[in-house]
Amino acid sequence: MYTIAFLLLPEFSLLGAVCASETLRVANSLYPEPPFRSVFVHDTQAQVASSSGIPLQAGMHVRDLKEFDALVVLSSFRHDSYENAETLSLIRRFDRHGKMIGSIESGVYHIAKAGVLNGHVATAHFNNLPMFAALFPKVSFVKKVYTWSEKRMTCAGGAAATDMMLHLVSEHLGKAVAARVANIIIFPYRREIGAYQDDLFTSAYNGFPQPVREACRMMEEAIHRPLDIEAIAEHLGLSRRHLDRLFEIAFNCSTFDYYRMIRLARARKLVRATRIDLTAIAMRCGFRSYPRFLERYREAYGVSRSEDRASELLQPTQPDRVSPLTDLHPYQVQLDPKRMV
Repeated sequence: MYTIAFLLLPEFSLLGAVCASETLRVANSLYPEPPFRSVFVHDTQAQVASSSGIPLQAGMHVRDLKEFDALVVLSSFRHDSYENAETLSLIRRFDRHGKMIGSIESGVYHIAKAGVLNGHVATAHFNNLPMFAALFPKVSFVKKVYTWSEKRMTCAGGAAATDMMLHLVSEHLGKAVAARVANIIIFPYRREIGAYQDDLFTSAYNGFPQPVREACRMMEEAIHRPLDIEAIAEHLGLSRRHLDRLFEIAFNCSTFDYYRMIRLARARKLVRATRIDLTAIAMRCGFRSYPRFLERYREAYGVSRSEDRASELLQPTQPDRVSPLTDLHPYQVQLDPKRMV
């Protein structure tokens, strides 16, 4: 029996916990002797409140884990508020003992903080990827639904926990069993390892034309060294003028202006959520002229970077209004600087 321990940290995502544990429960239901055992553990108190306020009861403290194969850390909002030195030490010890180490959503922050992700590939929710990549430069963060290696597994959170657990099922029981489990839980759009993690602007369900979505994806993957717009259009088999026309329809701006806006949004993410030097942020987001970056930032957000960093709340936005300048999170109005998914 393969035992996986889910470490619940305060304000974890309930969706991620349920998706992961239920996928394994369904796999168990196919066999007379269950192939998997799931256990919830904690590092503070047994009843752990999720980000929705609904608590789950953990069976034991993480330090009391004995016979198990994998530890998966679940965290979401205010991940850095729940750092625990003993927990980080235990993660390192489990790694030394050959245990599989994994994460769901912002749980990756804690295993990266423990140092066990150095030299490994990992993922997180797309809203946190830029911040985590800056905080942990020794970790190779990729914008994927989930990642998998011999002793590491990470996923973006939410329903991606199902994809990651289906991969676990496939690894231990075979592809046919994983397909059967996916069918039982009515999960027809199962994503394989390497699947790209879409955001609002690259998703096939946002109503934008495919060339717009593909161009958005190319821009997202080239923030540090911006691509030439002509090169993007050529890659898509379009003229620059045609691509601009599509962006005018989708976002009421040119392709170049959109590219600048997503770079500014990335910069604001780093300004708000980290203490990285502002000059370094400008370079990370493709602004070679620091004075021009300062000028564009104030034009976009009405405040300077230092003023924005010092302010307590983000400016409200409308969930039904699609703008790369304001979509740090689709419900930005509900978030303080630490509640950025």
